[in-house]
Amino acid sequence: MFGLVVACGGNSAESAAPATPASEHGHHDEHHGAKPSGGPVKAPGEAEVGDTTRCPVSGEEFVVEATSPKVEHAGKTYYLCCGGCKKKFEENPEKFLNKS
Repeated sequence: MFGLVVACGGNSAESAAPATPASEHGHHDEHHGAKPSGGPVKAPGEAEVGDTTRCPVSGEEFVVEATSPKVEHAGKTYYLCCGGCKKKFEENPEKFLNKS
């Protein structure tokens, strides 16, 4: 059986660790669990419910659901993969929108 754990944050040390449930790492369990659809990935700020996008904070690809955390900024709606990323984005949106 093959298992895959996806957690937001992009922590490379965590990525290198063997796959274990995210809760064992003390990571929040707010993820909605929607996996990417395999369709085109819409840019953050352009996605709508049902679209696949990337979290501007973690870079995680996910399908936007009606319950996905979101932030309105500069006239656009940015969906985030989890509540923790929403909080970080709200604190400094420009930091995440100006990533290279």
